[in-house]
Formats: sequence, structure tokens, C-alpha cells
Amino acid sequence: MQGITLLVEDNDELAKFYRLNLKVWVGADVCRASTIKEVEVFLQKNKNIDLIISKAAFTPVVKKLLDADNSREISHIDIGSRNFDGETIENGLEIKPLLQASAKALGVTAKDMAQMVVPDYFPLELLYFATIKEPVCPIYSCNDGEYVLVFRPDEDIDRQRLVELKKSGHESLFVEKNDRLKLVTNLTQEIVTKIKPEALNPAEVLSASEMTQQLLQFKLRRIGITPETAELAKANIKNMVAASRKFPKLSKLMARLLKNKSSYLYKHSQVLMFVCSHLMDHIDWGNEEQKKTINFVAFFHDIALENAEQAQIHTEAQLKESKLSKPEKELVNKHAQIAAELVVKFPHAPMGADTIIRQHHGISHGVGFSDSYGGNLSPMSVVFILAEDFVDHLISSGTDLNIESKIKQMRSRYSTQRFQKIIDILETVAL
Repeated sequence: MQGITLLVEDNDELAKFYRLNLKVWVGADVCRASTIKEVEVFLQKNKNIDLIISKAAFTPVVKKLLDADNSREISHIDIGSRNFDGETIENGLEIKPLLQASAKALGVTAKDMAQMVVPDYFPLELLYFATIKEPVCPIYSCNDGEYVLVFRPDEDIDRQRLVELKKSGHESLFVEKNDRLKLVTNLTQEIVTKIKPEALNPAEVLSASEMTQQLLQFKLRRIGITPETAELAKANIKNMVAASRKFPKLSKLMARLLKNKSSYLYKHSQVLMFVCSHLMDHIDWGNEEQKKTINFVAFFHDIALENAEQAQIHTEAQLKESKLSKPEKELVNKHAQIAAELVVKFPHAPMGADTIIRQHHGISHGVGFSDSYGGNLSPMSVVFILAEDFVDHLISSGTDLNIESKIKQMRSRYSTQRFQKIIDILETVAL
């Protein structure tokens, strides 16, 4: 039988993130300490601790406490340290390595996790439901052994109702077992959106941005542009721009995204922001407002797409030859138009953003792909088209970058003067 897992974490949202995932995936009984004093008291009062997980700021002192206690053996996992000689997880938001390390420390095998007995109604602490505005599945309370529906999917969670449930003695609410992983994924993403970037290390900032982007795509498909989704988008664009600025060289950003195993759609947007910002900094007519506009476009241009296979199609021939279903092909064909129509509804969207999105495959109305680029494209659309072509090469090349060859190919493909001027600037991107 597992003993206690002690989580040493002073950030409330990160604590929720870890406790939720450790409980659901590993079956860990997680208690939390938010200060070293609490750790000392907990160690004195509890003798059945199997594992301690601590963030980098607490790890050295926690290690000293454990080294001083020779009477028992407690596994110790660190999150984010560089000089810890034990088990270290660099990126705490990339949850799989932490779950694997925790399971190993607790003696839980992959077979144990696969065969974990899950009740028909799975309990989750009440506090998690205050994290979400509306559930993705039915939520139940348990009254004398009977499960009663309290929140329907796609209806707002009444915060007052949560307070009443708490007052009446409910510590947990329940979901049907087949819905639990869907809800946990949703809760995890929602929790991450509330974590301030300063509480995260650089690798975690990128992971948080990716999870927020995935959540936003999910919400846009369900509810479209609302005050909630607009605020979520604004916050994430700001965080992604800030994240790209932390990498003075493009190769460093690429290496980090590859190490994080980021999805294609996220890598595409994040690297585009780096390249587009560089272009706008060096174009003689560029300014800060235009930089904001093009970063906004980098975030939204492929927002209607669902996966990497769709996002890697850039020509009519590729679309025709793809193994996508008919509805998927229709989505890819119209994705620029769909994204532009979303942006038109976005409150205070940067002027001209919808035009750039419509034109980012060279077609003025946003449906289909063009093999030639006429004079009807806006100057900002030209910048974005070239940036995207360049970034597609970077991502497909991974760490094996051949910029000289790509620039040569682009000069041949985009032969007019206004394209050539932008390509001149692309050559100066710091690798």
C-alpha cells in the first residue's frame, strides 16, 4: 500500500496541477507543504511518507532535512534544479516525466496504472470545480449513496452552488468514470492558464503557452469569441511574445521547443512570433503597432486547424494528395477564411489582422492556396507569407538547419522586388 506523497510547493495553482495529476494517473495520496517549516512539522508527525516532490527553490533545504534523518528512506524528486544529484524533472508542466518518476518511486508499475480500479463515479475535490467556468461533462454530488446531477455540460458552474455544497459537507464532486480523463485534461489546462509566468522556468513558460493555446482552440470551437476567450487569447499572445524574447537566438528557441516535444501547431506559432518580430524590427516602415498586429496574426492564422497533418498543407497539390477526410479537406481549404471571420468578432483586434489572415496563403478571400503572389497582397501579408515559408522550413528541418539553401530557394520563388527586400532581412535572423 502506498504511503503519503508530500508536495513542497508555494504556488497554489501549481500545487493544484500536481495534486490533480498525481491522484488521477498514479493514485498518489498527496499532501502539500508550502513552507520549509511545514515540511519539518510534517516529517515529525508522519512516518509513512514514501515520496517528497519539491520545486527548485525548496530542494536544497528539503535534501538537508532528509539527509539528517537516517531512520527512514524517502524518495525525493526535484522540479527545476540544475545541480541536484537525485531525480530531477526540468519541466514540471510536462507532466509525463514527473508521473513516470513518481510511479517508479512509489512502486507503481505501468500495469498497475492500466489496471487501476476506478469507481463508476470518480471523486474530485470540490476546489477544482471553482477553476472552470463550465464543465465538459456532467458533474454529480453524492447524497447518501445516491449520485445527483448538479452541473450539466456547457452550462455555467454556479459559484454560489459550490459554496452551498461545501457548507453542507461535500468535500468532493463526481464524474462518470469514462469522463474523468476528459475532465482532468480540461481542468489541467484551466489551472495552467492561471499560473503567472514569473512562477515558471523558461521551459515551463513554453509548455504553459502551448496548453493555453490548446484550451483556446477547444473553446473557440465550442463557444467562439466571447469575453472569456478574448482575454485568454490576449494573455497567451503576451506570454508567447515574452517567451520568444527570452531566446536571443532562433536555434536556442528551436532547441527548447524540440526538447519540450511541443506540438507542430504551437511550435509554428511560437517560432513565427520570433521571426515576425525580427522582420518588423528591421523593416524601414515597421513599428510597434505593426509588430503587435503580426504577432496577433501568428497566433490566430491557423486557429481553426486541428492537427499537424492539416497545418503542414500549404499547396493545392498537397491538399489533393493528402489522406484527410472530405470534411478535413474542406476545413483546410477554408481555414484562413474561418480564422479571419473569428478575428473580425474579436474585441479591439489589431487593424488589418483579418486581411493578413485571409491572405496568408496568397488568396485574397481566404479560400484555397495560390502558387503565385500578385500585387494585390498587403505589405504586411507579404511579410507574413515569407515568414511562414521560412518557419515551415525551420520546423521541418529540426536542428539540421540549412538557411543558405532555403534563402536561395525563396529568392527563386518570390522574384519581385518587394519580396526580395523582406528576404534580405530574413537572412539576418540570429541563429
